[in-house]
Amino acid sequence: MIQTPRLQLLPCSLEHFELLLQGNDHLADLLGISIPEGWTEYPEMVLVAYDKLRNDPAMLGWFFYLVIHRADKRLIGAGGFKGKPNEDGLVEMGYEITAAYREKGLGTEMAEGLIRFAFGHSYVHRVIAHTEEEYNASVKILQKAGMRFVGTFKNKEGEDLWEWEITRNHYQEK
Repeated sequence: MIQTPRLQLLPCSLEHFELLLQGNDHLADLLGISIPEGWTEYPEMVLVAYDKLRNDPAMLGWFFYLVIHRADKRLIGAGGFKGKPNEDGLVEMGYEITAAYREKGLGTEMAEGLIRFAFGHSYVHRVIAHTEEEYNASVKILQKAGMRFVGTFKNKEGEDLWEWEITRNHYQEK
């Protein structure tokens, strides 16, 4: 689990996924939180992420996190990493905060928590993220979290994205 001043990032276990797939109320009861409809803009990712974790349980902690607003006891987003760090010590992160909780610094807080977690492992040397090719809220979050623009990246669908990074050395200098 990753704690920040206002958030709890809970690694989504197989049990959590199974309860989510049965309906939000089941997971809400287990965790003692509320889960609003529309807490994620990508509900299809829940099943995809569940299948990935079932196929590789060692991804737990390096994968899908539930983002809980601690004071409100409410699920407000998801995020984490796209998998375990590679042999070069590179890991990619992603995140989302539900619309009602945006513009409050929570995205930055989440990104900083993920980066801190990653660099808490000596074998991680670089954290990256990708955004659309436009100056938007995601870009602002990454910049506030200390990431810098690296260049343009083509994803597997052939779309151009911007790549951002923070290295261990840069992180330690902050």
